Amino acid sequence: MKREAPIQRAIVQWLRAQHPAWIVHHCRNEINKSGKAIARELAEAKQNGAITGWPDLIVLPPSHVGPIFFEVKAEGNYPTDAQRRVHDQLRGLGYRVGIVRSVDDVKQRLADWGIWFNRGAA
Repeated sequence: MKREAPIQRAIVQWLRAQHPAWIVHHCRNEINKSGKAIARELAEAKQNGAITGWPDLIVLPPSHVGPIFFEVKAEGNYPTDAQRRVHDQLRGLGYRVGIVRSVDDVKQRLADWGIWFNRGAA
């Protein structure tokens, strides 16, 4: 499996540089434990409100724009069934959800959605 963390870091850095006032938050869903510890942590996370399949990033621009959700995937990786269900649910509620593999993908989604960014910035 290809690593998505470096891609996500680049996306977060770019978004924060483009729009310092926007909130860009990583919604941590992964659990880095094994054995009985993972079962306990998963149960606790669900009790605390974690949703399996939640997108990696939530971006909060000004309220008139509304929240944006990005699922970060490396080339060759695709959303799981749980991720697709959550994405469909979010879209059904009128939110923007994009599967992105690069900063260029983020730029394209923002342009598709009519959301401004400085096209000349790296």
